[in-house]
Amino acid sequence: MFLLISLLKINLVMEFISNTSMHGYIKTFENRKIPEKEVRYIFKQIVEGIHYLHSNNYVHRDIKLENILIDKKNKMIKIIDFGFSVSVQADKKLCMFCGTPSYMAPEIVSKQEYNGKCVDIWAMGILLFTMLCGKFPFKGSFIIFIFLFFL
Repeated sequence: MFLLISLLKINLVMEFISNTSMHGYIKTFENRKIPEKEVRYIFKQIVEGIHYLHSNNYVHRDIKLENILIDKKNKMIKIIDFGFSVSVQADKKLCMFCGTPSYMAPEIVSKQEYNGKCVDIWAMGILLFTMLCGKFPFKGSFIIFIFLFFL
């Protein structure tokens, strides 16, 4: 990985990851359920990646299937899309409303200040549930209700 910096923009050049996102990958399985043994291997990598971010005082804030790339051949993952990522101090609360509704922690939806690391962990729980069960833990109508109730 390296940076190309000019007066107008910064480009981050990373290695090529063939194949697909977790969103596309999960669709290749019957009922969109990835076998538990495979989920353990994949999810361990996701946890290690997010732990690395958190240990360096960064939070992602948009962890979702579409932001995890997977190489189908060796099952190696890459976390992408750091557009909502920020550097945080240990006890600093965040207040920016961001992320993807199906993965948002309750405190973001209710527009409370939140711990960025905790909302990443919430999103990872949604990710894990979805990979194992083939569906989101909360249905679309429930998410709409939550938004209407808190907004």
